[in-house]
Amino acid sequence: MPQSPRGFLMTAYSTTEAIVKEGKIYPLEPDKLPKEGKLLLIVLNEERTQADPEKIRALLGSLKINLDSAEWQRHIRSEWDSRS
Repeated sequence: MPQSPRGFLMTAYSTTEAIVKEGKIYPLEPDKLPKEGKLLLIVLNEERTQADPEKIRALLGSLKINLDSAEWQRHIRSEWDSRS
């Protein structure tokens, strides 16, 4: 692994697209892959799921929409001011 002037280890990552057929992985641009190395594989699930409107309403209902954000920030910061 390469080292930077400060002594920290640095790793470069790249992303490539691939398809899976019958459990085998086929990169769309195989020439961009190294001859040897490790992979971190993230499988994108193309299954469409329907959002649950009741869960969305419940979450939105729990939000405080009448909150003055500037006042809330002052209050939160004042807690730090009182720590002496």
